[in-house]
Amino acid sequence: MKQIAIRKHYSYFMTNTSEIQKGVFDEKMERLDAEIAELLNKYDLKLISYAMRFIQLEKMSVSHCEKCENIMINRDKNPTGFSSGDATNFYADLDFVIYDGGTHEGKNLCMECLPTSHRWGYFS
Repeated sequence: MKQIAIRKHYSYFMTNTSEIQKGVFDEKMERLDAEIAELLNKYDLKLISYAMRFIQLEKMSVSHCEKCENIMINRDKNPTGFSSGDATNFYADLDFVIYDGGTHEGKNLCMECLPTSHRWGYFS
């Protein structure tokens, strides 16, 4: 029986508006795309698609968990999370990459590091 294996890969890097406007971002992505194309070819893999999103950290209350370094959205500061108010929800596939989280004892913690008693704790 023939099958197709599809692998999704998420990665990130920090950038800023100035780098994007100067084209530094485009140069990085062009070099990365060339290297990825070589690797895919080496292993006889085909690129289907990729997507890039820019997330304004402060505006969306996104940061790293102060305990485990997971990327998280502080739902105490942004209770609606990424909901865009429309049916397409541009961020829908990021819910397992960017965890929910909140503030506990002065620290920003992801849902896995928050105590279960916290509203956004993993087993709450």
